[in-house]
Amino acid sequence: MSDELRARIDELLIDRATDAPDPERDEELLELLERVADTDFELYERVAAEITAALLPVQGLDPMPAHVESAVLSSAPGASVHDIRRGSRAVGPDWTRRAGWAVAAAALVIWLTLPRGSDPIVEPTTAEVRSALAEGAVGTLELPWTSTEDAAAVDASGDVVWSTTAQDGVMRFAGLQPNDPTEFQYQLWIFDGTRDDRYPVDGGVFDVPAGAGDVLVRIRPKIEVREPVLFAITIEAPGGVVVSARERIVLVAETG
Repeated sequence: MSDELRARIDELLIDRATDAPDPERDEELLELLERVADTDFELYERVAAEITAALLPVQGLDPMPAHVESAVLSSAPGASVHDIRRGSRAVGPDWTRRAGWAVAAAALVIWLTLPRGSDPIVEPTTAEVRSALAEGAVGTLELPWTSTEDAAAVDASGDVVWSTTAQDGVMRFAGLQPNDPTEFQYQLWIFDGTRDDRYPVDGGVFDVPAGAGDVLVRIRPKIEVREPVLFAITIEAPGGVVVSARERIVLVAETG
């Protein structure tokens, strides 16, 4: 879309939202919007569906079933439901009652003119993070877990991938006993060679669901880890603890 075309569409949309009805203006707006739609019809269709799904509750109409709305929204790029609904209020209470091209065209304009970044940010999956770290910078650690004699770790195996540069990592477990998070949780501790061994860095709590195969857990340390020398998994009360008594250590991974 050219800058001139977008500027004219923006101008007409603002006029429509703030002035009295004007059939000639609306006719020009729809003609311009059809030109925009022709540039990427598939995108046009998806965005129109997204806006329509988001606006039904705003306009007091019956909302789509949750599973239908989720499918529609997940297929469309761009703005969030919150931003879409906020933007719709500037267009008028009868907005969603328009039919055909009018509804779809106005939907596209709102999506195009809402403030947002140039591209949606997609959070990588834990598996993708692990793969990137394993193939990444020099100095990334890949350490196998060694199980203790604790009953929860009898059949446990796996590894930990950690990057001190990125302060990020992923743990992989297989065969670790599933837990009921209302009874206990697993907690990671990272022993840092530059810190007192009595106070390892808290790497977060996590759960192992029943029936799971490989379990991947992202490492999110509470403070900076400068020189990791040992990773340890303990069993703690729900929510974890600030300082572990280390009564039940199930897995360890050493760097040396």
